[in-house]
Amino acid sequence: MRHVLMVAFHYPPIAASAGALRTRAFVRYLAEHGWHAHVLVPKQSAYPETETVTDEDIGDIRRCWAFDARRHLGWQGRYPALAAVPDRWISWAPSAIATGRRLLREFPIEAIWSTYPIATSHLIADVLAATSKRPWVAEFRDPVCANGGRIQRMAQQAIEARAMRAATRNVFVTPGARRHALKRFPEAASRSYVLANGYDEALEVDRGAPPPLKGRPVVLLHSGHLYPVGRNPRSLLEAIARLKSAGRIDRRRLRVVFRNTQQDDQVRPEIEQLGVGDIVQLAARVPHAEALAEQRQADGLLLLQGRAFNAQVPAKVFEYLRAGRPTLALVSPGGDTAGLLTELGAGIQADPDDVDAVERALLDFVSGLERQSGGEPIWQPDAERLSQYSRRRQTAELAALFDAVAGVKTVDS
Repeated sequence: MRHVLMVAFHYPPIAASAGALRTRAFVRYLAEHGWHAHVLVPKQSAYPETETVTDEDIGDIRRCWAFDARRHLGWQGRYPALAAVPDRWISWAPSAIATGRRLLREFPIEAIWSTYPIATSHLIADVLAATSKRPWVAEFRDPVCANGGRIQRMAQQAIEARAMRAATRNVFVTPGARRHALKRFPEAASRSYVLANGYDEALEVDRGAPPPLKGRPVVLLHSGHLYPVGRNPRSLLEAIARLKSAGRIDRRRLRVVFRNTQQDDQVRPEIEQLGVGDIVQLAARVPHAEALAEQRQADGLLLLQGRAFNAQVPAKVFEYLRAGRPTLALVSPGGDTAGLLTELGAGIQADPDDVDAVERALLDFVSGLERQSGGEPIWQPDAERLSQYSRRRQTAELAALFDAVAGVKTVDS
């Protein structure tokens, strides 16, 4: 068995983290390809919220001392800026680096892998790779969006630049994210790869099916966070209000559920202002397994991905597609999410910036579901193409990447 050292901030039992599920799946399936993972993660107390994990840790998980500067050093929402450079979990670095060095001495580790966000993950991996001369695979699950104060932004940008120039390989989850990075670091093109998000068969629950529509409304579910920009439901709420005013939609025909928005205080006034509170419901977060089950019980699934996120494809897309329920996708044309759905032939799409288009798509979606109730599912993805996005297949690609870089000695950049 070969050995890889992995550095990941997001890892179970952190709550509501697609990144944690991605890394955990890699750890689970790497063993099938002859790689044993040693994983550096922070202590659970560093996470803002956790949830119950039903199975035992897979691989060699080393939980290193860390704290959240905002929660543990803050007072009335304020905390020392220098305690959060490049991010609020920089305290994780000393313990993780010390533990990583010990693992490098104890095991024949052939490669180091780290995943962003959080920037501190890449900082830890960079130090370990530079001092041990092991090859480094740096993953960017999201494009780097430097935020915070000036010093924080400078530190985050410096860590990104270091990873793009010094890592043996760079991994992105969409073609758009790769293009975005290579505009600034064109010299990294030959070392940069795409390894998409996907779904994990090991997490699937009994698919079930929603009950017949007779005598009840269509249930349309959005599962996960909303944002003021890029994932704002305003156009959908306006479309619902228009259709309600025209007498074409009411609470007997449609119920929309937003689960775990993290924006309830911002969305609720809009719901009330538009007078659609009898149709639209805000619901609290539930454990991930329950969220998957709820997706399979919904009549339809709602996806919001505006222009601000054109270079990203959320992991939720693959959960939706695997759930086997039709998807109403309010996605920006030309973005990577729209391209994926078109490739797979899944769902109905509309531009979220065009309320008229959203209104038409919503009415067509509800009418289509009503017509097919009890019959064959409609707007389903191509099963063979979707299978390419299984975590097991993706881990095979990651293992091949480790095979390719193993034994490559690095040099200081």
